[in-house]
Amino acid sequence: MRSRLPALALALAACNAQATGGLTAADAAAGDDVTVADVAVADARSPADAVADVATPDARPAADAAAPPGDPAARTAAAVCARWTADRALRARTVWTAGADACAPGALSPEAHDDAMRVLNVYRWLAGLPPAVADPALAPAQQSCAVMMTANGTLSHAPPSTWRCYTADGARAAGSSNLALGTATPAASVDLYANERDQNLGHRRWVFARGLGPTWLGATNRASCMQVFRTAPAPAGLPAVVAWPSPGPAPLEAFAGVWHAQDGSRTVSNATVSVRDEAGQALAVTAVAAAGNYGNGPALAWRPSGWTPREGATYAVTLTFPSGAPITYRTTAVRCR
Repeated sequence: MRSRLPALALALAACNAQATGGLTAADAAAGDDVTVADVAVADARSPADAVADVATPDARPAADAAAPPGDPAARTAAAVCARWTADRALRARTVWTAGADACAPGALSPEAHDDAMRVLNVYRWLAGLPPAVADPALAPAQQSCAVMMTANGTLSHAPPSTWRCYTADGARAAGSSNLALGTATPAASVDLYANERDQNLGHRRWVFARGLGPTWLGATNRASCMQVFRTAPAPAGLPAVVAWPSPGPAPLEAFAGVWHAQDGSRTVSNATVSVRDEAGQALAVTAVAAAGNYGNGPALAWRPSGWTPREGATYAVTLTFPSGAPITYRTTAVRCR
């Protein structure tokens, strides 16, 4: 079965570390209501504080994790589509088996978690980032978080102790995670985060964070909690900026919503953006809010205004700064069949 991109509704919500509710979305395939919580804020509390009680002796590469990805602009459309199609093919027959009661963690199948990590890492590979690492030591707290969200039918980064199925470990995980409700698989929640269109793109910026550390997705058949506050050193060889749609050939789906750029080997702080077509004609864009420190750095976001990206077309994106050289990258929309 192939993972499909959810279609996100444009519902605005305030972003802070302790809000509930948030982005509402309609899953294009299933028609289910899907909610993403207001985004965990990196500077609300330190990553170390958020997960200090969890040991990480067994951090391991995600299933099918690739070697360092290299320059995304140098890839062929065939290579991009082969990886995009293969890594988004879901292999799990069972996602989650419920426990003895509503508050029991149940069992998330290893195959479902591997599906989610593969989807997460194909996004990161496309953007020129190294693969995220799965840390099983995080699993109990992340699973408790997902069960709490499922039992209460809503999302919160600061669940009160009066919640059904409350645990302190689950609450701490909620404060340092991307949260989703209404997604049948953890892989679907990753798609939702990566293609976010508002809320300062906070969930998306954690997916594409250059220093994303060891993670784990707790999940039921209704909710998902993805740890994002762990950090790792930014690796050498990063592209100048991390962008979605990514430099080089990129799946056509990436062009349909909001485009964004965040820190790579250079910062995007104080940049302005312009987009040109293959003939050098300037194309109008509308700025999209991308404030805050989500993903541990600044970001810049925009959407096409009065034009629709075309299959096979190449677009030149230029970031201009108050001082220093501009950054230009080219992205080509390819349909992966």
